[in-house]
Amino acid sequence: MAEAYGSRTLTHRLLPGIAAVCVAGLLTADVAAAQPSPGCNLPPPARPPEVFRVAGVARQAIVSVPAGYRPGRPRPLVLAFHGRTNDNAEVRRYFDLEEAAEEPAFFVYPAGLPDGGGRFTWSDPADPAGALRDYALFDAILDGMAATYCIDLDRVFVVGHSLGATFANSLACARGERVRALASVAGGITPSACSGEVAALLLHNPQDRLVPLGEGERARDVLLGGPGRAREPAVERDLGGFACRRYGLGEAPLLWCLHAQSMTSRGRFYPHRWPEGAAEAIMGFFAAQAG
Repeated sequence: MAEAYGSRTLTHRLLPGIAAVCVAGLLTADVAAAQPSPGCNLPPPARPPEVFRVAGVARQAIVSVPAGYRPGRPRPLVLAFHGRTNDNAEVRRYFDLEEAAEEPAFFVYPAGLPDGGGRFTWSDPADPAGALRDYALFDAILDGMAATYCIDLDRVFVVGHSLGATFANSLACARGERVRALASVAGGITPSACSGEVAALLLHNPQDRLVPLGEGERARDVLLGGPGRAREPAVERDLGGFACRRYGLGEAPLLWCLHAQSMTSRGRFYPHRWPEGAAEAIMGFFAAQAG
């Protein structure tokens, strides 16, 4: 197990029942309900992009195109963000999201910039809370993919772990009009005024010390619209073995899920780990947000 530190314009409808949430790996939606991108009218490029330019800087990314892709049918887009110490190739392996998705989807794994100390960042130290540096990277990737491939702009999802989870949480708040749903493991948030409601699945281990539980609770509260919302009655749910509390019954529910997977496969105590079953739970959650 690798280790790491820490445009919604259509009406969004939640598929009825928790069974929809627990359908592992199905990213299904009625094509008629999709919001096709401009790339749906273009032949695909010879090879996926490896670089997206942001403010004149070439930013690396791994792009996975669905096997047998042909334009004409809009597909979901999943952006996955790595943590402070693992790169995008490592998280692609241990997130295992592609294996958990049964319907073809696009996956993009951006690379964070080095911080000068051998680690990675998604922001600069002086960035204001509502304008982190790599929000522009997200915009460039989404716009570039939408212009080149047939993307369903109503099914744009973000995922992160540790520092990548904190960034994904913050991004979903800042880009709520473009992100349909968020899933994160062991993340905090850079609080700012959220631009729209986003469906969210937040996983956290209460024993985590690298990103303490309080940071995850703060992210939950910001995404809910304030700490008072977390004190409102919630529905207890089991999501693929994770004990969850579900807030909101409308088009942007939030699932707050605690887990107790604290040991690595080598027997080391590491509660900050990416838990087994997370990929299936995440892709099932995204499936439930299909319009």
